[in-house]
Amino acid sequence: AELATVETKPSRFSVSDRFKFINQFVQMIGAKKTNSMIITGDPGLGKSYAVVQNLVQLNMREILLDNDGDFIVIKGFSTPRALYQTFWDYNGKVIVFDDCDNIHKDATASNLLKAALDSGSKRIMTWNSMRSEKDDDTPNRFEFTGRCIFISNMSVQEFPQALLSRSYCVDLTLTVSEKIDRIETVLEQYPGKTKEVIGFLREHGDKAVDLSVRSALNVLRLANNEDNWERLALYTLSLG
Repeated sequence: AELATVETKPSRFSVSDRFKFINQFVQMIGAKKTNSMIITGDPGLGKSYAVVQNLVQLNMREILLDNDGDFIVIKGFSTPRALYQTFWDYNGKVIVFDDCDNIHKDATASNLLKAALDSGSKRIMTWNSMRSEKDDDTPNRFEFTGRCIFISNMSVQEFPQALLSRSYCVDLTLTVSEKIDRIETVLEQYPGKTKEVIGFLREHGDKAVDLSVRSALNVLRLANNEDNWERLALYTLSLG
């Protein structure tokens, strides 16, 4: 069934508050005080950056290629079997699923996720199927001891309730004004006409096709290098 369109309304908690909540929940993940957290909402606001930076600040090392480490970021498409293998390969680690929304929509993958986030004393993963030679080293049943972080551009209303009920969640589905608040916080660290750009966005942000930190940085680049930057920026934001 199709989901009803939900109008974005201001939250009782500021954007700054919600990013602080992200920091706190990531710290709980790092300290093994919780098994999972979910971050939903608009793209391009620094959700992934905030998660990785907080893990690094906890002296956790990212697993890249074949190096050892404490957490790994999984992006893009994953089959259910590959998801099961991921849980086995990185058991005991923090697994960050960044924009892997297909695993929430597949029934088999969804059941694996529910097992991984189970609230019982032991989380048992099971894969009962015919096995090929390459699967020989992977057991069809094991106890999962890792933690999971899900980062999604879906709204909290779209995210599966079965996973929400097993996790702490921060929703960053923002109004235009809230997006600009977040953009202002990020742009403060950049040189140039940041105040002028924020003023421009507050005036014209409702016309933007994609209002995000990335698009704001594009506007700042124009402002710092072009005399007629406002006209160029308005065209870029609104695509004419």
